[in-house]
Amino acid sequence: MLALPSHLSPSIKEVMSRSSIVVFLVAPLLSGLTVLVAADQQADSVSGGSNATSTPSSSQSPSANPAPTENRYDILSKMIKPMAGVLLGGDQTSDRALILKATVGQVGGRLPQGIKGASFTAKIQYPGRFLLQAPVLGETVTVCRNGSQVWAVPGSKIQFLLGQFKQKPLPKQKSGAPLQLPFTAQQAVLLPALFQLERADETADIGGVPCRVIAGGLMPELAKSVKAEDFSTKLWICSDYTPKRVDIRRRDFAMSFLVEELSYSPALPEETWQPPSGITDILRCDEAQLEQLLYVVMNSLQMSADDKPWLYESPTGGSFSIPTTGLTR
Repeated sequence: MLALPSHLSPSIKEVMSRSSIVVFLVAPLLSGLTVLVAADQQADSVSGGSNATSTPSSSQSPSANPAPTENRYDILSKMIKPMAGVLLGGDQTSDRALILKATVGQVGGRLPQGIKGASFTAKIQYPGRFLLQAPVLGETVTVCRNGSQVWAVPGSKIQFLLGQFKQKPLPKQKSGAPLQLPFTAQQAVLLPALFQLERADETADIGGVPCRVIAGGLMPELAKSVKAEDFSTKLWICSDYTPKRVDIRRRDFAMSFLVEELSYSPALPEETWQPPSGITDILRCDEAQLEQLLYVVMNSLQMSADDKPWLYESPTGGSFSIPTTGLTR
């Protein structure tokens, strides 16, 4: 059991102490949007309402507005809340869809240099819709969940990768959420309190956009319980409370993402979730195989045609993983 600081509210204590929680830091990989610091894959439900907030208007240009000046925990909360509406169907916002476009920036440590510069697009809609496009082995691949069905193109390449990787996640039936996350929409609003953020009031420009820089790691008690004492992150958050850059660091690797677009809307066009017309090389399966497909794609980002990314797998399955299993290698 974690020894929790007395200043935490009872509801936050309940989230943290009932089980070792998977801590969720939303970032450009929701893939793509989420970075999970892995712990137990289960979190008990916590009752309670959520604080409604409106989604920032997409008509405002972040570059025309100054960086946020509020308390750093409030800024982090405002970044997470609209994502919870899309990922978990919470009432934090009426928007139920998002588009994320991001690029892998700097990488270091055990991560392969081959993924540097890889650009990917994620489209997500609640309930049960998720699409990822990423460069793999010389061409763009697409993996899409449309409710209970999953399709991927080019199917022959995905099928080949499925046969090479040995540490794939086991098939798992999905809920209505686009991705399997180990907490509820109500718990999501509590997540900023699980971080220990630096007090520095730093601002910086990313691509000409003024951003508030927020850095820190997990609370010491929680970091110890999930064996993530070495985890730290830095976020550059602009005026509409979307991240423009996210850095992640562990003892043996470092990685940064540059966010080109993160936009919200009530829904995306229906054709988003259908294979492109005229394409016949399509792999089809049910939603239970989604994590396997995302695993092989995210572990093969921007690899050359003669590379063998599956050889990077460790005996324990510690690879560069999709968000639902953590960023480890």
